[in-house]
Amino acid sequence: MRLSLVSGRGLPPAHGTGGEGSIRAMRLVIAIAAILLSASTVKAGSLSGSLPQGLLFRAPFVTVAQALATSTVRAVPVVSASAGIVYRFDWQTGSFVREPSLLGQLYLESPEPVGRRHLNVSVSYQRVQVDTLQGRDIRNLADTQRIVIGPGPGVAFTIPHFSMDLVTHEVTVGATYGVTDDLEVNAAVLVLESDFAVEAALGIISPMRVLRFKSRASAAGVGDLLLRSKYRVLERDWLQLASGLIVRVPTGNEGDFHGTGAVELTPMVYASRQPLAIGRYLHLRPYLNAGFDFDADDVNGSEARWGVGLDGALGGRLTLAVAALGRHPVSRLGPPGLFDLSRGRHREPRPGQGRFAPLFGLSSAREDFYDFSAGGRVNVWRDRVTIFVNALVPLNRDGARADVIPLAGAEVTF
Repeated sequence: MRLSLVSGRGLPPAHGTGGEGSIRAMRLVIAIAAILLSASTVKAGSLSGSLPQGLLFRAPFVTVAQALATSTVRAVPVVSASAGIVYRFDWQTGSFVREPSLLGQLYLESPEPVGRRHLNVSVSYQRVQVDTLQGRDIRNLADTQRIVIGPGPGVAFTIPHFSMDLVTHEVTVGATYGVTDDLEVNAAVLVLESDFAVEAALGIISPMRVLRFKSRASAAGVGDLLLRSKYRVLERDWLQLASGLIVRVPTGNEGDFHGTGAVELTPMVYASRQPLAIGRYLHLRPYLNAGFDFDADDVNGSEARWGVGLDGALGGRLTLAVAALGRHPVSRLGPPGLFDLSRGRHREPRPGQGRFAPLFGLSSAREDFYDFSAGGRVNVWRDRVTIFVNALVPLNRDGARADVIPLAGAEVTF
């Protein structure tokens, strides 16, 4: 049997973040499980409306999918708005001069604006292949403990095999403009293409038989629009400080999992200091970002964000960077027992009665996300054109994670 899976408006879709492919993974794990339980084919329409509505379907599957999608929508980070090359007005010469060192950070913002009347345009590419779900290999999921669902004696089955391959290609196009010496604004849009394949085996216990399912699908389109601003409020050798605001506008097609479907407001604080000379050629510079992402549609979907990083500038043309990033949702994925399925025979199974166990051993507890970033920028042409590369790896396994997210791009400053 071949299942045709169609996304829909019923579920919100990844700083990421992005990362809309991670959203598909979360939704499909639960949506496919519901489909397997009914052994029916999904029709066109919204995901929540097209999920099986027969006796074997339980409404909590929709709740689970919504909770997981909300948790992973911000998992893939978006490239920062800060330009690699910035300019400062020199009152002695009466002209703009370039800052000596490049910005190396790709996911952390610098408190320094690009410079009045300067424009920075960047294009970047990320490849996100989801590898784990709460630490479990998504290509080798299984639930071999008997599951019983349905009226009367119900239908008993196991899921000996559940595999998913999921790859998302994300292109980010952004432009940053210096309104004044201290104020800059940025607009960025995500272009996404996702490919995924699902394969599963359902073991019916009585009569004993095995049903196998396969599905392939892909989608491409424009994602949400990001509007960002930054204003420098303090400039000292020992501390540079700026405030920022990020507005996520739901311009992406929610039905294709290319948008969140909700307005998000994120006030931020960006801090750094002047580079510290280490020897003749090496200059080190620390960074700190902190803020809170407010979900305008659901406050419980909000989360705190932070990042710390260190640049190592080698002369004025090459800067290497490392950073640690963290995200902390304010609430858990859902109530205790959200993933639970009955393992006994009950006419109307309810949590707390009989034996229950979560599907694939998944947990609805609150998740924390920690990542490590390493990369840098190099100036390749006349203090105008820079190229950059980066790799993002998870430091823990909460949620849906890729083993590594490679990033590459280029930018031009006018």
